[in-house]
Amino acid sequence: MKYLMGCLLCGLMVLAVPIAAQEATGQTVRPRATTPWGISSSASSFRNHEEWFPKMTAAGVSTIRLFPEWRGFEPQKGQWKWEDGDRIVKSAAQHRLQINAILMGSPPGTKAVHAYPMEQLEDWSEYVATVVGRYKNDICYWEVWNEGNGGFNDGKHTTADYARLAVATYDAAKKSDPQARVGLTVASFDAPYLHQAIRAMAQAGKPNRFDYLCVHPYEIADGLVETDGEIPFLWMKHLLQNMLQEAAPDRADAELWMTEVGHRLASSPDHSITENDAAKALAKIYTMSLAQGFACTQWFEAQDPVGEDQGFGLIARNGSPRPAYQTMKTLTRLLGEQPKYEGWLALGQLRRGYGFVFAGRSESVLIAWMPAGKFEPLRTFLSFSQDVEVTDALNAKPQKLPARQELPMSHTPTFVAGVPDDLVQAARANADKPFPWGGDYSTSKSIHFQAGDEDQTRGVFPRNRSRYPTVKFADGSSGLIVEGDISHPISFYTHPSFASFQTKDYYVRATVRRIAAGNVGMNLRYEVADSQGRSPYANVGQWFGVSKESSWQTHTWRCTNACFSKMWGYDFVISPEQSVPFAIGKIEVSTTPFE
Repeated sequence: MKYLMGCLLCGLMVLAVPIAAQEATGQTVRPRATTPWGISSSASSFRNHEEWFPKMTAAGVSTIRLFPEWRGFEPQKGQWKWEDGDRIVKSAAQHRLQINAILMGSPPGTKAVHAYPMEQLEDWSEYVATVVGRYKNDICYWEVWNEGNGGFNDGKHTTADYARLAVATYDAAKKSDPQARVGLTVASFDAPYLHQAIRAMAQAGKPNRFDYLCVHPYEIADGLVETDGEIPFLWMKHLLQNMLQEAAPDRADAELWMTEVGHRLASSPDHSITENDAAKALAKIYTMSLAQGFACTQWFEAQDPVGEDQGFGLIARNGSPRPAYQTMKTLTRLLGEQPKYEGWLALGQLRRGYGFVFAGRSESVLIAWMPAGKFEPLRTFLSFSQDVEVTDALNAKPQKLPARQELPMSHTPTFVAGVPDDLVQAARANADKPFPWGGDYSTSKSIHFQAGDEDQTRGVFPRNRSRYPTVKFADGSSGLIVEGDISHPISFYTHPSFASFQTKDYYVRATVRRIAAGNVGMNLRYEVADSQGRSPYANVGQWFGVSKESSWQTHTWRCTNACFSKMWGYDFVISPEQSVPFAIGKIEVSTTPFE
């Protein structure tokens, strides 16, 4: 999402073998297996990549997503320039890094725009075949474009266009290198866009023209600062595989990559992300990506560059490392180059704590934390039957924890090395079970959220819950106070175990109440199944105006072309307009009409 204008990203496939373009080094060594430790960087970072490459190697990073665009190689038709590509591949090899690339860019001799070259697919195929052929001994993984469903789609092309582009790319790449891996990619977690593109391939008689899928779930990752924001993050692989089982069953086990994700520093009255917050998020993101089975995760980005957004980098613009850099080093030190996921543990008396066990570099490692928000003050403690080594995500210094001594948990991840075998076995017993957090609604026909002193989250969860005060009425009922203007909607997501990716028909019922005189009205906006590259959310088009009565009132909307995949971290939004504040007491979602 944050990528780059002049670069073809790269990501996944770890490496530690010195490789560069064959013409530059004469070597013909293929890259080794993929590892999970990656970085994605912006086009501006190309200028000084020799400066930050060694720092990434020192942090344990194995893969880098960074590469020139089409016109960087072929500025004019038939005139090829290899200096930049050779330079970055050679530099990566020197620092034991592996490049994976994005195939992207405007045709030679044209204005720089981010539009699919649908009128120049023959030239595009020649470009793909030439570049893949040159670097086939250095690069295996190639992404088709960058975020064509979002900000890199000036031509407003559709999923069918992306399918045609991907087919042409796949065929050209495989012609030059049968071992090349070709991936489809989207901004955010736009599983519906991938679904429609893959279906369009099949409908055109060119099925399965991809090897792996890439997502950029910034918005879902942003939810990790909220109570149980981990839930939608942990189910991304499940949703993608559910989609593939219908659209491309022969690719149901395709590799899944997170080729961009991050947590930008921010400082404003209503939104603050500190350097420590980013470090905590990094630890959770890589841990949960490994637990799901993502082949590689690539944090955006390595170092804040000149001329690009600030606040994403592991390293500040002045070259000083941020806490997230040290957290990356701690993760790679403890888990090693190829960590093996053992299973999960639901920790604490209420089983609300998150625990994931790995076979690390030299011993078993537990990574554990509590949900953010109101559960943290409850203070959960862990203890172990033997001495262990404990490292806080924000403090790289390991400390010995004697057997049976209590270890307090918080929403800051803690790394515990030398976990007793009984806990490892318990985690292994859970490995193939669905993640337990938030419940299991796989057999439910309806789910709900109800506000109260203790909210009932029975499969429906509000985003940014802390922004909505709870009001208690004289009759004992409660509701969330929602500001009435259009700029303050309230969004919800459903538990990923509810319904399936293919479910399109939903009923959403809101129970609302006045808290002041004046107009109260709202609509429902929801995630659609086929956006065709346009906005992924649409209004139902049925306005609900609340009467003057002061009692609770209900309204039901029906969505007939939905796909609740949580692209921007939520599935639907109650969107008021020209309204005074009001209270929402209950939100219900059903796959059948309400009685």
